Amino acid sequence: MTTLTVEALSSRSFAPFGRVIEPPGRDPDAIGPGWRWWAETQLLEGDGRPWGVGLLDLEPAEMRFDWAERHLRTVEAVVATGADLLLYVGPPNGFEEPARVPALDRFRVFRIPAGRGVLLDRGVWHGAPLAAEGRCTALVLILEGTGRDDVTVVRFEDTPVAIDTSTEATDKE
Repeated sequence: MTTLTVEALSSRSFAPFGRVIEPPGRDPDAIGPGWRWWAETQLLEGDGRPWGVGLLDLEPAEMRFDWAERHLRTVEAVVATGADLLLYVGPPNGFEEPARVPALDRFRVFRIPAGRGVLLDRGVWHGAPLAAEGRCTALVLILEGTGRDDVTVVRFEDTPVAIDTSTEATDKE
């Protein structure tokens, strides 16, 4: 069985898979009593279809996965709303063979802190995030019809991947 260590999320460590959604390293665009606003911290590219906002209700589960999916035409945003999430991702290679999953040890697992998120590039392998500690929710932004028209799902039940949370890697940035 392949075992992966959870990594801290940073712009550098996540770069092979997409971009991090976080407050930018600049002054807010506007400030008010109890709030700060940064406009357009990241831009989602579309192809004319409207964006859908999905809600994931997550509960603690076994720290392993045995499936992954990817979208060859669509970027996807995953945002941790109230608690940390663990998101597994694999490199976006092999566009000419949509169902060819990379070696399982090439996947990586990132801790997405509450209030932060990621934009997955086209073709990045991923699955539903896991609750890092307790029940939580995540928002998913994805173009309309992606689950019907632009998804490749691969299952590997015989060779699941374990996630080791006992020795989380720290940010190397």
